[in-house]
Amino acid sequence: MRLGWRLARMLLSGAVIVAVLLGAVAYMVYAANGILDKVEAQDLREQRDKVIVGTATALSVRLAAITLDAPFSTVEIASPTTEPVIPSITQPPAATIVQAELFIAETPSLTPSSTLTELPSRTPLPTETPTATLSPTVTLIPTNTPRPSVTAQATALPTNTPRPSITPTFTVTNTTTQTPLPTATPSPTITFTPTPTFTVTIPPTATYVIQGTYAVPYLTPVVEIPPRVPLLENDPDILNFLLLGSDTTGGGVGHTDVIILVSVNKKAGSVAMWHLPRDLFVYIPNHTMDRINMAYALGESNDYPGGGFGLMKETILYNLGIEIDHYARVDFDGFMQIVEELGGLEVSVDCAIADWRLISPELDQTVEDNWEYYTLPIGRQSLTPYMSLWYVRSRKTTSDLDRGRRQMDVLRAMWYQARQQGLFAQVTELWPEAVQVVETDMSLTDVLGLIPLAVSLDMNNIARYSGERGVHYIPFITPDDKRDVVLPDRNTLVPLIQDFLTPPTSNRLGRQAVLVDVIDASAYGLGFATVSADRLAWEGFAARIVNTTIDHPLDLTVIYDYTGQSKGSALDDLKRVLRVSDTQVIAQPDPNRTVDYRVEIGAAYNACVYGGSEAEIEAGPPVPTGTPSGENNFG
Repeated sequence: MRLGWRLARMLLSGAVIVAVLLGAVAYMVYAANGILDKVEAQDLREQRDKVIVGTATALSVRLAAITLDAPFSTVEIASPTTEPVIPSITQPPAATIVQAELFIAETPSLTPSSTLTELPSRTPLPTETPTATLSPTVTLIPTNTPRPSVTAQATALPTNTPRPSITPTFTVTNTTTQTPLPTATPSPTITFTPTPTFTVTIPPTATYVIQGTYAVPYLTPVVEIPPRVPLLENDPDILNFLLLGSDTTGGGVGHTDVIILVSVNKKAGSVAMWHLPRDLFVYIPNHTMDRINMAYALGESNDYPGGGFGLMKETILYNLGIEIDHYARVDFDGFMQIVEELGGLEVSVDCAIADWRLISPELDQTVEDNWEYYTLPIGRQSLTPYMSLWYVRSRKTTSDLDRGRRQMDVLRAMWYQARQQGLFAQVTELWPEAVQVVETDMSLTDVLGLIPLAVSLDMNNIARYSGERGVHYIPFITPDDKRDVVLPDRNTLVPLIQDFLTPPTSNRLGRQAVLVDVIDASAYGLGFATVSADRLAWEGFAARIVNTTIDHPLDLTVIYDYTGQSKGSALDDLKRVLRVSDTQVIAQPDPNRTVDYRVEIGAAYNACVYGGSEAEIEAGPPVPTGTPSGENNFG
């Protein structure tokens, strides 16, 4: 009994399992058939859509191409021979309306009779909806008679019912035109929606005077690039040197904030120095218009032929017409090391300056309490290496042009001290050490060729040029970033350059023949005689310092004239340079004189001049005053 019951249960379980398996197989077959039906329906829809769209396209094209000279009869609309390619979509597209307008000159016969070829009927699909409504419109415009408007409409029936033949209906509406066409010749016109046309306008390339010689600027210049200045000197007896001072320490490139040109005339035995403002706004070849102190760094970073010096040389040649033969460059450390080798610097300070300085050069520059506001007064000053650098860099109470004047003072003082110490005779021994401090393209042979002139040169044969703001240099604010720069005024600057490059002028040669004794009558003991003699030497006077005791110290400077000449002589130049009025001149003509003039410098001596050219001498600059602003203005 138990065995029978167990067999029955096993048979029942097997039957259930078989039933489940059969049900699963049946469901899979049903699902597969459904999927196949869906695929077939989708194929049928795609075929139908192609036929409908093709029929609509053919209808519109056919209607547009009707020859209106013939009556409207036996016009057949058929599917195009080439099926259009349409995108696959998940929903049937909305009704598509195709319109074509035809304009004719004469009234055609209005008996339209159009026969449409019936499309084959297809098995309706249960889920399809109407896909397109075709309404081609034909408008006929006569010229001299009322214009009828013929509208043909064809509407595709839903595809889930048998498709009947399509018979278009025409609605004729009489309208009148007020403007006749100028010709009676039928000229059907088809109007289509234009395709957008995109026009790219390329701005014209700017034309520069440098094209064909230099690369076009990668930045549009903020001012027009000027033409090249012609070469102003081509004398083999003249050598032009470029002296550069970098605003860095430890061998960096930085900006060349010290730019001094030195022109040596070997035949005339004279030297001229000219300081260029660091903010001079010029054309830098293969770059754009920029500050001249940027040229060296650009040449180094852009691999310009010859590096920084190569680009600096080309910049000066283009903008100033001066061919540079050699250059020398030092940074802060190198400058102070040279002063150290000279045992300090003896310099004549004819303009008092005030600025912040470190109380001691060893102190930390980042600590505010380590700074003091210091005034360097007029007189003969002995400067340490740090104070020498401070002197040539300070511009808090002066200007960049005055800083250039002081830099040229220091260069002359270095030359004078080197000659006094006999260092020129030791050039061969000192050269290896010098090239460790000074970057230059000069060889030892080049330097040895200049030693005879350096040893024999008189101080009054060294001229100083600078230029004047507002005369040679025009102030300018750049429109892009508001930089305060100066533009060279070539009308006044080129004559200054020509004077710089030529031998001493006749006026300067005349002053060299004038003998002047200078005596310190101030009783201050500050070296006023040396300061005034150095100041006169810049103007070409051969001044001689006389150490003598003055019984009565003077407040004002007095000039004794032993020549007895009238105005227009060297006396006018002496008065101008030393700031002396006519009441301070004592005439004592002496035909047996050993000197032409005797100058006694009083306590109120102030021959300060900002710059170097004679045209810059004015009534006198202000003495530095005011309260420190708390900033280090060594920039």
